[in-house]
Amino acid sequence: MKIIRRSVLQTLFCAALSLQGLAATPLHAAEMVVTSEIPLIVNPSPYIVEFVETVTKRTNGAIQGKYFHAASLYNDRDAIAALGTGAVQIVFPVMSRLEQMDARVGVASLPFSLSSAKMLNKCFADGYTQMLSSFIEPKGAKILGILRTADLMFLMRSRDIQKLEDLKGQKIRVISGGIVLDTIKSVGASPVALPAPELSPAISQGVIDGMITSPAGWADVVGITAKFATLVPGMSLATSAVVVDKKWFDGLPAAQRQTIQDVIDDIIKRQWTETVAKDETLIKRMTDLGGSYRIMAPAEVDRLKERFAAAGASFRKQHAATIDKAEALEKTCKVN
Repeated sequence: MKIIRRSVLQTLFCAALSLQGLAATPLHAAEMVVTSEIPLIVNPSPYIVEFVETVTKRTNGAIQGKYFHAASLYNDRDAIAALGTGAVQIVFPVMSRLEQMDARVGVASLPFSLSSAKMLNKCFADGYTQMLSSFIEPKGAKILGILRTADLMFLMRSRDIQKLEDLKGQKIRVISGGIVLDTIKSVGASPVALPAPELSPAISQGVIDGMITSPAGWADVVGITAKFATLVPGMSLATSAVVVDKKWFDGLPAAQRQTIQDVIDDIIKRQWTETVAKDETLIKRMTDLGGSYRIMAPAEVDRLKERFAAAGASFRKQHAATIDKAEALEKTCKVN
């Protein structure tokens, strides 16, 4: 009888453990498919991995995140178009990609307009994010936050860009977006739109002469095939938007929505400063390998700024109300 009783108790104990395990696993977990064109080791991909893993952990698996990097599921353009279909829930595109949803988002791509000083001011960053989000929410998407990609630079295979004229006749890869295309044309160069995974073979084969990219793009994607890097201070601060399928997000329980937002906010708080230090490390790595890195002289920066301002005049005129909102935010938030 003792043996039988012990066997029964063991069975009940194991059954209890099984039920406990079932209780810990949500019966109807929400799938969260996240995509980006950025390779796994390139900013902001490591932060996206952290985001997906943290959300899954903090919700105890009630949200099951999966990250598809380097356009392995969709390129950013197609992923944005897929929002609302159930195939993708969150996309981390370069901001200029969102111009396909609403042209007013182009305000974030205007040369010499956005800076780290502005985005590190929480008042400005929150207001700016809400403004951009309001443009795309009628299309079924929402911006939860803005990550820093990099202060972009010209990266060329065989030409050292020191002045405006050095850009003439060059085929330069850019992220598609009307503002960026117009500015590159304004200096006599030819803009070429290519997804990130195609950059290395394109520059090796001469399809492009160079690109506007980040230090990570130089170190981790293209390599020393492109030898000459030139930073134009203030020219272009590239950002990545955290874009969510609004219907999917609004349909989540309030606690899960808050968790997603909290994780994004926590990451952004660190990411804007951490990536600046990382970029400096990457630039040193490439110069140690024989690459050339220069900061354009102030007089030449002023010349380029004047040319780019003329190229953006049409946008400023057409979207004057958006420009006014951004400038009002600077005043309200006392951005230096």
